[in-house]
Amino acid sequence: EPSKVEIKVGEIVKQYKKVKGVDCTVVTKGSGLGLLKMVLSKQMDKEFLKGVTGITIIDYSEASTEVCQAMHKELDTLLPLLTELNLNQDKNSTENTYARSFILPLDDGTVSDFVLALESENSKTIMYMSGKINFNQ
Repeated sequence: EPSKVEIKVGEIVKQYKKVKGVDCTVVTKGSGLGLLKMVLSKQMDKEFLKGVTGITIIDYSEASTEVCQAMHKELDTLLPLLTELNLNQDKNSTENTYARSFILPLDDGTVSDFVLALESENSKTIMYMSGKINFNQ
């Protein structure tokens, strides 16, 4: 049964998959999830990735300014469903010009939904992970 967040992210993908400059990828078990998790394990903890059952990546690096602003508004629609994390961005850092992260904590200390949005000069990406994710390492 998909979560409300998974349904909302699916709606965003459906809305933007044919928009110029936006590339949407949805990966689940049997469609490359293991391979993607192996690639991501170089940047993320393997225990964190272990419980991930689906990953959606929305790359809008080549999209117009209007589409980028629309993506920011789409992230705002997740606020009633998720808890936004404070990423404590270093004000002097030039690596990311925009960064937001959201989780849906579960009672057992795990997370069922994780959203990470990062923008830099050359890259703009939203990544959504679903499953039962061990967030407290």
